[in-house]
Amino acid sequence: MIEIKDNLDDARFVTHAGSFHADDIFATIFLEKVFQNIELYRTNEIISDMKIEEKIVYDIGLGKFDHHQKEVKTRENGIKYSSFGLLFECFGKEYLQKLCQDHVEEVYQMYLNELVYQIDAIDNGQFPKLNSTYKITTLSDIIGLFNKTWCEEKEANQCFLECISIAKSIYNRIEQKILDKIKAKSLVETAISKTKDEILILETYMPFMDFIISSTDPKASQILFVITPSNRGGYSIQTVHKTLDTYENRLDFPSEWGGLSKEKLASKTGIKTFRFCHKNLFCAASDTLEDAIAIAKLAIQKRRS
Repeated sequence: MIEIKDNLDDARFVTHAGSFHADDIFATIFLEKVFQNIELYRTNEIISDMKIEEKIVYDIGLGKFDHHQKEVKTRENGIKYSSFGLLFECFGKEYLQKLCQDHVEEVYQMYLNELVYQIDAIDNGQFPKLNSTYKITTLSDIIGLFNKTWCEEKEANQCFLECISIAKSIYNRIEQKILDKIKAKSLVETAISKTKDEILILETYMPFMDFIISSTDPKASQILFVITPSNRGGYSIQTVHKTLDTYENRLDFPSEWGGLSKEKLASKTGIKTFRFCHKNLFCAASDTLEDAIAIAKLAIQKRRS
């Protein structure tokens, strides 16, 4: 539970008042997960006679969990810390130990990649420039929408709590996807160990890309296509990226297949239920597992011919 207090003495946590950003919003949500009950005091400044020694003060005051000092703490990858990143570094592994005892280090890194880095980077002005004629909306932009407009007569604390309720759903969804993703790792590794050719077959859809690319099993580096049941029915055949940080594939589907109708695909390949091949050549679909395997094998054969 997150409750805003009007009196500093009634609070255990302190952050800045006024307009909020993704770093203090997600920092507050994270603190609730760690400490359960958050009695929060929002203030415009920290002054010397404030009794804050036993309180967690973040995103204000130039202390341990603030990042507005002249010398900002920076990671090896160049991303500077925001208040959220500083708090997550301090309490993250202890919190994750309660959620996933066997994979704390991996889940911690997933948290950084999926959530923390982007908030830290954007709050410190490190978001990469995009050559676009239209607005690209980030998670931080979405959080900013909940600050009051100049026409609204609303209390800043009311806006803060309204935003917390929305952001909490986003946070929980990201966390659930991370925790469910790590559950797939051992299943993918087992499937890799049983693979006899360049095609990996999974009995159910699950996240696989990161685990194939990072696997130490020699068979993993040979996998070109992954077949899984599709949530649209039938089977999906997907390419495998060359590295974790690129969308370039080890092997694309043949260019002459891209964007064709199912009738033309079946006619061109002789594979009866071949119903789809993306125009960008990274995925395909069929009605049967047998035909999915045939599609993958034909794509490999064409590369070698």
